[in-house]
Amino acid sequence: MRIHWFTRREMTDLCSTTQREIASGLCKRGYSLTIINPDDEGTHELFPWQHVSLPIRSIRGFQARKLGANMKKYLSGNSSPDFDLAIVDWQVAPFIIHELERQSIRWILMDRSPPADKGILASLQWPSWKRAWKMVGANPSAIGCVVSKAHREFVLNEITSMTNQIIVLNAGADMELFAPAKKNPKMTLVYHGRLDRHRGVMALPMFVQKAYDAGIECHLIMIGEGDAYRYLTEMQRENDLFEVIPTMSPIDLAEVLGRCHIGLLPMPATKVWKLASPLKMAEYAASGLLILGIDHAGHRVKEERQPDWIKLVKQESFHEVGIQWLKSLDNEDLIKLSKRARNYAQKSMNWETSLDVLEDAI
Repeated sequence: MRIHWFTRREMTDLCSTTQREIASGLCKRGYSLTIINPDDEGTHELFPWQHVSLPIRSIRGFQARKLGANMKKYLSGNSSPDFDLAIVDWQVAPFIIHELERQSIRWILMDRSPPADKGILASLQWPSWKRAWKMVGANPSAIGCVVSKAHREFVLNEITSMTNQIIVLNAGADMELFAPAKKNPKMTLVYHGRLDRHRGVMALPMFVQKAYDAGIECHLIMIGEGDAYRYLTEMQRENDLFEVIPTMSPIDLAEVLGRCHIGLLPMPATKVWKLASPLKMAEYAASGLLILGIDHAGHRVKEERQPDWIKLVKQESFHEVGIQWLKSLDNEDLIKLSKRARNYAQKSMNWETSLDVLEDAI
């Protein structure tokens, strides 16, 4: 089967890991896949899929609209479709769905997260998100993909009752790439992902300082870029308890995670993060990391009783209770819980399960 994936995501972005893993998995299963996105021509040569480059130059907030218009033009310029199925990210769906249906091409909506921006950007994005899901409800043959059960319930409550048209594709991790390694001598805490203020990352330098003051020999690594990056890099010049590292390749990221002890999930209990299935959570566990985070649905594993290698606490007591937990962990605990995290990831956090679900929909 020939599949075209229309995505806003650039494959050079660390946040595109989900798209890369799903795309690679589809290729391994024998599908002929073409990615249509804004990446420059020639940048996908090492990937197993074909690539169509549709570069965009537009201010933030209007990029999806411009890209969607270019994608519609690309579609309408093909007199006879050369593919059987389209996967469409919600950001561009409102601009191309009607053209796909005009050409009798079946489509699947991909929603890896509702709008996560704040302020005016969110006000620009939410109407497109709702319109995309309404298009799923209006087409009985369409399928929509979400990242968690909470995300699925949110869509059903916000849009319409289309129980049989929504499938859950949980985030996973590459178990060969992300694996435990020889741990650093000092207890190392790590966060990777967007360094945006609304993700709770500003609480982490203070947390590691308080932990050190409480007698815990520890170090914090923060990996990524975002609106808090400059401020955090300025803070680290006066504090050697933590370091800030720009976005890195998945290979380099896996090497860093493998040597750490505890992965941090500081995202607050807001609407977007409650619906999430954090990719970093799977990558932490696959790397043999214990997890410390804010307690809400987006940070919990599917079992009702959370495993002992995950510590979730209320946002207002994150520092106090988190530090108490760190103090309770000796070296034997770290080794034992690290193995349990890795074993859980191998059984329940690999990409194959989500690929099976997607293939059934295809």
